[in-house]
Amino acid sequence: MPNCSPNTLMIGPSPAPSCNVGCNTPGPTDCVNLSGPLGPRNKRAVVVDQIKDYVLLMLGAPVIGIELDQQQVDLAVNQTLKIMEYFAPREFSNYYTFTTNPGQSVYELPPEVGYVREVAYRQVPEFQFQSADLQGAIPIEYFYPGGAYASIQGGLIDPIQPIWGRMGEWVLYKQYERMYTRVSSGLGGWEYISDYHHIKLYPIPYRAFRVVVHYIQRCKDWDEVTLPMQEGALAHAKMMLGRILRKYMNPPGPNGGVQLDGQMLYQEGKEEYERWKEDLIYRYGDVLPIQLA
Repeated sequence: MPNCSPNTLMIGPSPAPSCNVGCNTPGPTDCVNLSGPLGPRNKRAVVVDQIKDYVLLMLGAPVIGIELDQQQVDLAVNQTLKIMEYFAPREFSNYYTFTTNPGQSVYELPPEVGYVREVAYRQVPEFQFQSADLQGAIPIEYFYPGGAYASIQGGLIDPIQPIWGRMGEWVLYKQYERMYTRVSSGLGGWEYISDYHHIKLYPIPYRAFRVVVHYIQRCKDWDEVTLPMQEGALAHAKMMLGRILRKYMNPPGPNGGVQLDGQMLYQEGKEEYERWKEDLIYRYGDVLPIQLA
């Protein structure tokens, strides 16, 4: 029997399995060594085993033979968990903070960081308004009703909260304020560069800023099995099994052969998969934040 390490978790397709049932297969496209920089994923391993048991039992095992090997079941479960990470609510997210270096815009994220939800960088506008004590912010007197400069806006805009009956003007003002702040490099932004482990900040930091990265843990260590995990893995497994069975629609046998329902099983798995993706948004997905611009 080949020597298989229990500390290796497979993500994605891999070559033909060289291990017996219960042992992970080598050669994936993204092999995460759980004893490496990411640390152990003990809870995830338990969750994966429970989902596998659910999938095989729902397909009819051990009463009937299932034409899926361990490698295919692993792929169905791990692919489902990867999709789940994109829809995980905010309570499953972590935060990573670092300080920028003046003149450096590209930064490498730690191996722990998976899907990045948001990067907070220069969230406080810094207008050049000759007000060093206020760190460049526009003085509130320019907008506050009754202030020294209230005549500029007719006393109708309060930058902190809307005035009664002026909600529309306040929302429009906040949209223009955010737009101006962004185009004038007062509000920072970010983007992926090269790969998902490097981000680029703009504008280029001219001093040390605190950056907060809101992310999902790579190869998430899930606490428990949820219904969407089971349903997604079962849908993936049905499509795999359906593709296999429809290759041999009428295998020879006694009394003229047998008829396999591979196409029907594949169609059933595909429909369940499409419904599962739609339900993720409503049953498991997070609420998108409201932005004024």
